[in-house]
Amino acid sequence: MIDLFFKGGPVMYPLLFCSIAAFAYALERTISFFLAGKKPENPAKIHDLLEKGDTAGALAVAESSPGPVAGILEEGLRHAGQSKDQLEEVISLRGSRELKRLNQNLHILELIGRIAPLLGLLGTVLGLVEAFQEVSSAKSAIDPSMLAGGIWEALITTVAGMAIAIPAMVAHHLLENKVQSFAWQMKYYGTEAIRHLGETR
Repeated sequence: MIDLFFKGGPVMYPLLFCSIAAFAYALERTISFFLAGKKPENPAKIHDLLEKGDTAGALAVAESSPGPVAGILEEGLRHAGQSKDQLEEVISLRGSRELKRLNQNLHILELIGRIAPLLGLLGTVLGLVEAFQEVSSAKSAIDPSMLAGGIWEALITTVAGMAIAIPAMVAHHLLENKVQSFAWQMKYYGTEAIRHLGETR
C-alpha cells in the first residue's frame, strides 16, 4: 500500500490530506449529531407539558435537554408571555443559529467529494504525460510493457480520488439528511410552542 502511494506521485499528498480531513469532519459531525439527538423523546415531553399549561415544568425539561429542538423550545419558554410575533422572532433567530451550528463543516465534506476526483484525474494526466515523455525519448525499440507500467501507475491517483470522494459524498448526504430532520423538528415544535405560549398571555 505504501509502495502504491509513492508510485502515485506528488498528487497523492493532497489526496492524503483530503482523506484525513474528510474522515475527521465526518466523525466530528457524527458525534455532534449523536449528542444533539440524545433523549429524542424530550421535545414531545416538553410539548405535552405545554399543552397541560405547565410552563415551568416544560422550561426545566428544556434546560436539561441537549439538542437544537430543545434549544428553541427553551428560547420560546424564556420569552413566554410576549406576543406571538415576538415569540416567532426569537424562536426563528435561535433556530437560525442552531441550523448554522448543525451545518458547520458540512460544506468541507461536499468540497472534498467534488475535488478529490479532479485531483485524481490531474495526477493521472501528469503521470501519462511523464510516461509518454519517457517513451518518446527512448532511443531503442519501444517496449510496450514500459508504457503499460507508466499508465497503471498514473491511474493510481484516479482510483485514490474516487475512493476518497465516494465515502465523502455518502457521509455528506447522510449528515445533510440529519440536519433536515432536525430542521423539521425545530419548525414543528417551534410552531406548536408559539401557539401554546401565545394562548397563555
